[in-house]
Amino acid sequence: MAAARSKKSASRKSIRDAGKTGGGRKEIRGFILRFVIFSLTFSLLPLAPGWDRLEIRYLSTLAFQMNGLLHLIGEPTQLEGTNVFSTAFRMTIEPHCSALGIILFYSAAVLAFPASMMRKIAGLSVGFIILYALNMVRIATIYLTGAHWPARLQGVHEELWPSLLIMGTLLLCGAWVYYASKPRAA
Repeated sequence: MAAARSKKSASRKSIRDAGKTGGGRKEIRGFILRFVIFSLTFSLLPLAPGWDRLEIRYLSTLAFQMNGLLHLIGEPTQLEGTNVFSTAFRMTIEPHCSALGIILFYSAAVLAFPASMMRKIAGLSVGFIILYALNMVRIATIYLTGAHWPARLQGVHEELWPSLLIMGTLLLCGAWVYYASKPRAA
């Protein structure tokens, strides 16, 4: 019983001392600085040689997959480059439709957070899959709204989904911090 009390008081003392020395603040400042550096670096990617070709390939792949997904749910769509269309609605997958912005934001947060490289790789992989899938659902619902409920298209495209993507990304960042902060199982 006495050993349990001494461990408890020792942990309270270390927490109290960390607050006095500003150790927690230093870690937070370090995270913010790393996050800003990664974010700025990622924001420069469009200036890299070959980015345009890579982006067009990515958008074409996204359109191809979207066309396949819409066919699976019974929509008679066709594909032409980055255009997915039917007689009811035509949609062009453009760079701002790619979710690369939120994926890079999430990636900057994962890379900046103090965790092991293995956890970062896992976090980046799972996060990319989740955000990519969320974006596919977004594009599909935008297409379906445009094809079947065109009066609601603007609200779904410009108000609903941007908010959902931001909330989803922030929730995913929170889940990542929770996962990365957990002690490893022995």
